[in-house]
Amino acid sequence: MKTERLLPPPIRERIAGFPEYRMGVHKVAVRLRDGRIMEDVIVAWEKEIVSVGGSTDLPFSGDDVLEVYDRS
Repeated sequence: MKTERLLPPPIRERIAGFPEYRMGVHKVAVRLRDGRIMEDVIVAWEKEIVSVGGSTDLPFSGDDVLEVYDRS
């Protein structure tokens, strides 16, 4: 697991309160520190970003995530 895919603890706690999407995987939107909103973000087990917009090449780091919104 690459550390740039890990979300900060406060974001993990928030995602842990979302209903499970499927088998511990959540579809969320995130707001980044630079103000961008990224839709279609898949997070596994509340802590690791798996893909963004269907791509496993991440355009941001987990540490860049400021807020998260449930989209499941």
